[in-house]
Amino acid sequence: MSERVVNVAELVAPSFDGVFYDVQEHRYTHYWLAGGRGSTKSSFASLCLPLLLLQNPACHAVVLRKVANTLRNSVYNQVEWAIDALGLSDAFAARVSPLSFEYRRTGQKILFLGVDDKSKINYVFSKLFYISIITSVTTTAIYFLFIDYGTNIENLKILYYILGAQALFQFLNIEWMNEAYENYTFILYKTLFIRIAMLVAIFTFVKTEDDIVPYALIMTATTILNYLLSFAWIKREVSFIKINMKELLTSIKGLTTMLLLANANMLYTLLDRMFITNGNDNNYISYYTIASSIVMLIAGVLSGAINVSLPRLGYYLGKKDYKSYENLVNQGSSLFYFLIVPTSVGLTILGTYATVIYSSEKYLEAGIVTSIFAIRTIVWAIELILGKQIIFINDYEGKLTTFYFIGGGVNILLNTILFINNIFKPEYYIGTTIVAESIVVMLEVLFIKKYNLINLKSIFNTLTKYSLISLGFIPIYYTFKLLFGVYSYELTFKMIVMITFVIITSAVYYIGALSILKDTVISYAFNFIKNKIHRR
Repeated sequence: MSERVVNVAELVAPSFDGVFYDVQEHRYTHYWLAGGRGSTKSSFASLCLPLLLLQNPACHAVVLRKVANTLRNSVYNQVEWAIDALGLSDAFAARVSPLSFEYRRTGQKILFLGVDDKSKINYVFSKLFYISIITSVTTTAIYFLFIDYGTNIENLKILYYILGAQALFQFLNIEWMNEAYENYTFILYKTLFIRIAMLVAIFTFVKTEDDIVPYALIMTATTILNYLLSFAWIKREVSFIKINMKELLTSIKGLTTMLLLANANMLYTLLDRMFITNGNDNNYISYYTIASSIVMLIAGVLSGAINVSLPRLGYYLGKKDYKSYENLVNQGSSLFYFLIVPTSVGLTILGTYATVIYSSEKYLEAGIVTSIFAIRTIVWAIELILGKQIIFINDYEGKLTTFYFIGGGVNILLNTILFINNIFKPEYYIGTTIVAESIVVMLEVLFIKKYNLINLKSIFNTLTKYSLISLGFIPIYYTFKLLFGVYSYELTFKMIVMITFVIITSAVYYIGALSILKDTVISYAFNFIKNKIHRR
């Protein structure tokens, strides 16, 4: 099969663009796609399936249909079309007995089952359910240990225990099976009942802002009730069967590695929060949370440019086409840095204003925390490219895990030093995270150079260029601050107008400067727009 470059955006109907990026970012656990015949929802779902599989090497996929004897001429053919459309036909082996596709590089499978095939469904359901029990109990136990030894405030402990019950009963969350059996009427009525019960309870028992414990009890109780009702309903359709412990442990091992890799960012932020909560000022954790929410919300959206390129990178490596692989890494990193660097610099400058707009003047002191968090995002962005697009995709996830543990260890050490010296201000803990992640980046750079995985010159040249140009936002900010006479952080119309002018002027300057330098991303964007206009 001849090699071709595939633009996934051209395969997805415009109505599904937003959903596609949500799926790639794992924003939600369930997606209900509405639409009649010709809405392209089947095409969209079939395209997402191999892409998600390639992004998660420790996972398999199961396609369920109500009737087994229609699988071949329906969902199987649809997925076959998607694999071909993505240019991955050579990467997947088609099987008819059992009906499946196997990713040649990793052995991952896309299985096709009819829900009327009881034995197979019971096997898959039982295996996933048992794994869910193990992970739910383990994570909840660790969570409770952290609460016992990491929190001194009794009221907070009670709150954390109540909320932790949701994690303990997570194994009963089997809504995906009800969806497979198309029990949508049950799901609708159950959801309506739960939501109404929750609202009634809130209006009855939550009267003031101090009623946080009753609120937590209501949210936990309704969540668990939702799980129990779903479980009771699906038990009419499936049964538990015995699963070999070796199978479970093998699956858990792979999933554990993937869990760490997928949540490496949380490793540092959770450690920081654990130490900050021991301080004598309860506002510190609020400042940290607000800053994290503002910055990572934006950064998470922009990181979608990385995830969508992973399947193609894996394809090039599988074909041993290292030149195309390197070109795509350079293109992906350029696009990502083009977006994330100016955003981070802008948030660093406007951190306090962003905080006031997001959370009110009450949390004004969180502004400096937001600014420092924005600086940290640039280090995070570098690590994301090196770790995900280079080391991970080259099958060195074990080394990557080691680097993350080293970074986590450094973070704990530095946080402990701050703790011993009674320093609990969140900006210092973000600083320790920056140091820890910088060490991870240095280890990754050395590893990449040692094994000659890719030439990093282009990646870092691009990063430097965007960073230097973005520094021009600083005089733009101070110019408009002087012109508008905004010297306080009070939320006023004048302040909003000033910020708007700063953002627009900075964007024009940024694009203009890159155009003069004939930046590849800008050139591509201009050509894309020109072609779209020409087609119309």
